[in-house]
Amino acid sequence: MAVFGHISTGGELRGAVEDRLESWKQIAAYLNRGERTVRRWETEEGLPVHRHMHRSLGSVYAYKSEIDAWRQTRPTRPALQSSTEASRETEASRAVTSIAVLPFANLSVDPENAYFADGLTEEVIADLSKVQPLRVISRTSSMVFKDTKKDLKTIARDLGVRYILQGSVRRAGKQLRISAQLIDAIRDDHLWAESYDGTLEDVFTIQERLARVIVAALELRLTHDEQQRLAERPIRDVHAYECFLRARHEAWRWHPEAIAHAIQLLHNGLAIVGDNARLYAALGHAHLQYREAGIDFGEHAFDEAERCADKVFALEPRSASGFRLRGWIQYSRGQIQDAVRSLKAALELDPNDADTLLLLCNCYLISGKVPAARPLISRLQTLDPLTPLTRCLPGFADASEGDLESAVEPYRQMFEMDPGNPMARLFYVWVLALNGRHDAVVRVLDGFSLAERDMVPSRVARFLAGAVVMRQKEALEFVTPEIEAVAATNDVFARFLAEGYAMAGEAERASHWLTVAVERGYINYPFLARYDPCFEPLRSDPRFQRLLEVVRERWRAFEA
Repeated sequence: MAVFGHISTGGELRGAVEDRLESWKQIAAYLNRGERTVRRWETEEGLPVHRHMHRSLGSVYAYKSEIDAWRQTRPTRPALQSSTEASRETEASRAVTSIAVLPFANLSVDPENAYFADGLTEEVIADLSKVQPLRVISRTSSMVFKDTKKDLKTIARDLGVRYILQGSVRRAGKQLRISAQLIDAIRDDHLWAESYDGTLEDVFTIQERLARVIVAALELRLTHDEQQRLAERPIRDVHAYECFLRARHEAWRWHPEAIAHAIQLLHNGLAIVGDNARLYAALGHAHLQYREAGIDFGEHAFDEAERCADKVFALEPRSASGFRLRGWIQYSRGQIQDAVRSLKAALELDPNDADTLLLLCNCYLISGKVPAARPLISRLQTLDPLTPLTRCLPGFADASEGDLESAVEPYRQMFEMDPGNPMARLFYVWVLALNGRHDAVVRVLDGFSLAERDMVPSRVARFLAGAVVMRQKEALEFVTPEIEAVAATNDVFARFLAEGYAMAGEAERASHWLTVAVERGYINYPFLARYDPCFEPLRSDPRFQRLLEVVRERWRAFEA
């Protein structure tokens, strides 16, 4: 049995040479983490590290086999959590049964039927999420393992769950065969397996039966309300349901043509069944995709999404998807207080929705209400541990409270999870710039591909790096009219421009863009007044001081 933190006299020879890691650097590389993180894990979580004492210095070493065994003692923890607070679990959360639904394999001859297999995966996740004693991993984290070759024990460890549901769909015309198996990944024990044959019209019955059998296999008892919720089918016509699944599949592609196709499919579904709350909610989100994808920042998307939200509430006054849609609209308009109220209402009706949690966390953080965000961040990381944006939230919280150094690691993890995402690279540049890490900023900037060099995230990143880290006036050339047009629509880019202009000595421009950020909802008074090093040159500027007075009043009046 390993003795964690053991100090040896140098005479031990344990295991084969290839099992031994000879430094913090090797230990960190084996765990795919930073050295700072693994040092903290040794102190706080019992990571098995040994010390060999020399005359003047001590060195560390570890065994891969001991580290593997240590990781197996942490099955319910989300992998790679980036702050101590986020990784702590309450006794209540440990009592909750945890499960991940892996993407159902498409065994149909026609590869186009992949949308149906993905849709079934999401519907099963949604059904199981209705059961209170179950912690169900979100769609975005589960989809990471589509077509994966990883073994189930590794997947369970990465997702922080005990149980895994695997399945497949074979479709030939209207004929369906859906197979599924439930596995205790920790014990490598197959608890249940079954196949269901039927037609396309039977899909709702099969979905409900599948959810109920899983609940029974896990020995959970459904409440009366949960019984009713499992029986609900928001779209009862199978052809309209297919339109919904196809539209959702298209919308995730984030291209203008795909979004337009998704919108048309949802209109087709409405033409089949008439007014339908779920279809209207999906349609509203599809219109907002134009803004989220940076395609169209005009008012048309807002107007269409608002109409859809009104339709949803006319049909279902207590609709979680309606409140979520309205929260997104309000957030996008800079109406953060209203957005918080809508998102809290959505969360009350659907407490396990990762998208709602993510947006609510962001609203709290930009409003300077970090204590309100922290427990939600922890909760989100248990539901959606492998989504890059989820990973960086503890860093955003740390930076918001002035701990800029601790913020680096979560943003690094986000970046390394999705290095091809220009926004992830921009956020990493931002936090490195705040910490004055010149060399690291240059390395990350060099990673922008040639195709990305003229995109908004790349130009903003180079502006920040030049102005904040290198104090170069030449950085101003990166701010084009296109960037200013985008920055006028959201708090993030507006704040980045304000920080860069402040460090470049452009006080008037900095004040202008900070005002835009505030009007778009950024009222984190403590960060602006005390912690953001970029605004040091403006501390005595009367314009900056007057704006801070406005921010302070809004921050104090904000209701978390």
